[in-house]
Amino acid sequence: MRNRKALALFAVLALVAAACGGSGSGGSDEVEETVETTEAPATTAAPTTTAAPAGDPLVLASLMPLSGDLAALGPGIALGASLAVQQINAAGGINGVPVELIEGDSGCDGAIALDSLTEAIAGGAQGVMGAACSGTSLAILDTAIAAEVVMVSPSNTSPQFTKMDNKGFYARTAPSDLLQGDVLASLLLEDGVESISIISRADSYGRGLAEATASAFEAGGGVVKNVVYHAVDATEFNSEVTAVGKGSPDAIVGILFPATGCGVLQPAFEQGLLDTPWYMTDGVKDAGLASLCNLGTALDGFKGTAPGSAAGEAFDAFSAAYAEVSEDGAGTFIFAPQAYDAVMLMAISAAANGVTGPEIASGLVAASSGGEKCIGVACIALAADGVDVDYVGASGEIELNEVGDPTSATYDIWTTEGDTNPVLKSVDFGS
Repeated sequence: MRNRKALALFAVLALVAAACGGSGSGGSDEVEETVETTEAPATTAAPTTTAAPAGDPLVLASLMPLSGDLAALGPGIALGASLAVQQINAAGGINGVPVELIEGDSGCDGAIALDSLTEAIAGGAQGVMGAACSGTSLAILDTAIAAEVVMVSPSNTSPQFTKMDNKGFYARTAPSDLLQGDVLASLLLEDGVESISIISRADSYGRGLAEATASAFEAGGGVVKNVVYHAVDATEFNSEVTAVGKGSPDAIVGILFPATGCGVLQPAFEQGLLDTPWYMTDGVKDAGLASLCNLGTALDGFKGTAPGSAAGEAFDAFSAAYAEVSEDGAGTFIFAPQAYDAVMLMAISAAANGVTGPEIASGLVAASSGGEKCIGVACIALAADGVDVDYVGASGEIELNEVGDPTSATYDIWTTEGDTNPVLKSVDFGS
């Protein structure tokens, strides 16, 4: 095992040299113009993984933003993955061997994530739960594919992933923002909003969701007055905030992340724009914006949308277990159920097919649909016995399609009360 890891490290170093060669110094999440492709990378090293001998453990990595713009959310999401590993190991691991989990920082930054991915592959990782930011995953996906390492993200929502040829080595347990755009537009129209302006991050996540929301809102008879994008590394937002307020829209849609979101919301407060209703998205849910941005009660009553979890036995079991390990006793956190599901799907496939990346990749879609319905670690025991399982996730049915997109989803409509974001209602979409 140690020799195999040493060989992997040597090959990965070659991969990183190739991956970094044309990337410049940017740690920005703005990558959609350079990575949207349906072709394999032009230059890749030979795969770094080989079939694991009998008795090798399943080695997974968690790549979450522990620094940067989403650092307020990263640990809570990562806890969902570590909870899954704890439960799997308590039940005997995979093929009688404990699962190993390597925890790394992805920031919301392709360069940071690439370093962490390299270390994880060198450590023997065959599957990755992550990254969180869509642009970050897009920046490192070619490296993972070339190394034949599976990536399953709990929170990538950019529509770009649907268009990519991922060779079967990528999936996500959060739905595309093409659907969230419909949900948000429907919420606006139900609330009687006739005109909106949108202020959004200028990255793959922000652009994709802004376009989907604007298109769905206009299709429903609404008017989009302004769409304003801010640079993801901006430090001053006054001009963008002024621009989004022009024309006195009935409501403002903010597609933001916590740290830069404060940079937007503080001048909006100073300009009186928080007197206009704001509608937010998943990027700021559970981030405690009132305290983070020092805005007191100014955000109270604002609404938002976010991928959620379908009600049922699977979510109830997850929530009870998550409450036991979370610092504040909360039973869930934004994207934590999806992180739990990402690990469980990889583990189920490993139990059925083997612990290497290609073996895990071969069974992800099958694990999510079509067989005997089961929840949690019960699915792993069934899969190890050769049973075709249909994993019912903590986040819902999931039902991956051939490109790794979930075809079932639940969205939460939430509001703001101080630093909390209670859910007003949930909307389910079946496959």
